[in-house]
Amino acid sequence: MYLFFVALHVVLCLLLMLIIILQPGKRADLGAALGGGGSSLFEQQGPVNLLQRATTAVAVLFMMTSITLALYSSRSLRSNANVGDELERAAERKASAQADASAQPSGEAAPVVVPMTPTGGGETPAEPAPSGDPAGQATEE
Repeated sequence: MYLFFVALHVVLCLLLMLIIILQPGKRADLGAALGGGGSSLFEQQGPVNLLQRATTAVAVLFMMTSITLALYSSRSLRSNANVGDELERAAERKASAQADASAQPSGEAAPVVVPMTPTGGGETPAEPAPSGDPAGQATEE
């Protein structure tokens, strides 16, 4: 049903542009711009009235399809998007990812976590001594 309204909306949009382009301007010719009056002898009132009525009808239908599509979009957004539920789902995904990451296979040692900031009292945590790294050891000469 949504695609039907979208297709109808596009067709009405194109039809409305075509009808508006076909309408003659009111005294917009060169003679009227230079002060010359238009002659009512050569003006056709029949097609102008038909084009005006067609413009009005197509414009009303276009606005109706616009409102229908806006309501349809609004309802689908309200029914599918609940911010609280989405936040809960995101928290659950994050917790499950952390649980998967923290699960270590048996036989491996857990990594040592060393905080980068002092934990209290101005003391800094002891850094582990480098093992087998000659660049980190002081050399005596």
